[in-house]
Amino acid sequence: MTNNNGLGNLDNLFQSAQADGLTNNTMDLVVSNLNGPTMATAVGTPLNQLTSNEVTLAMNIIDMSGSMAPHANDLVTAYNQEYLAAMIGSSAADDILMSTIVFNQDVALLHGYMPLKDVPPLSRLSYDPSGSTALYDAVAGGFTNMVLYAQQLRQSGVMVRCIVIVYSDGDDNASKQRATQIRRAATELLKHEIYTLAYVGFRSGGINPAELRQLADEIGFPDVLAAGLSHQELRRIFNLVSQSTISMSQQGAMPAGMFS
Repeated sequence: MTNNNGLGNLDNLFQSAQADGLTNNTMDLVVSNLNGPTMATAVGTPLNQLTSNEVTLAMNIIDMSGSMAPHANDLVTAYNQEYLAAMIGSSAADDILMSTIVFNQDVALLHGYMPLKDVPPLSRLSYDPSGSTALYDAVAGGFTNMVLYAQQLRQSGVMVRCIVIVYSDGDDNASKQRATQIRRAATELLKHEIYTLAYVGFRSGGINPAELRQLADEIGFPDVLAAGLSHQELRRIFNLVSQSTISMSQQGAMPAGMFS
């Protein structure tokens, strides 16, 4: 089975992934999302364009439901200045490939894994909150292209670290996927120790830490951080994520957690 999204022969990738220990807990999720929106365009930088044999894949999955509308301008600014610009200016810039997904009731891949210097900034055209929250569908799509691209890199002898950060201000209310499907895949990916899964819970409606932990646990994300939605808080969170991503990309082994 071949495709037009830059991943080559998917049958070979599936066999390689299973040989590396990924079971049906993950592969069933991947197969069910092969025709999804996160696979519609090239999801990876071609191997011959990589400048390093050690790569960190950084995926952002950002809530774009209607409740985020009052905070859209501040989020766009914080993402561009405190996250993207900070990583572009870091000593680790050449070793990080980044992808961004936004979601409301629909899931959209803004760009596949790209060198930081080529990543387009967020704008109010690309981040325009409305509608409901298909969080599980967004994470399922993100897992799918990350697993397949990471497997392609590993097949080619590239050492890979994978970081998934979900940003959301509430519970899922629109997904076709189930939380249990996501959690099974997340649990398996974490066993491979190249994956870090982090959940940033925005507290626009007064979400408390226990509720936030429950939301993250439902999809198997162990690293959890509560955040406000003020201009200052958004800048703080995106700065923290950028610095943690830079630090992880420079580690010989994955540290205990994203926010520890």
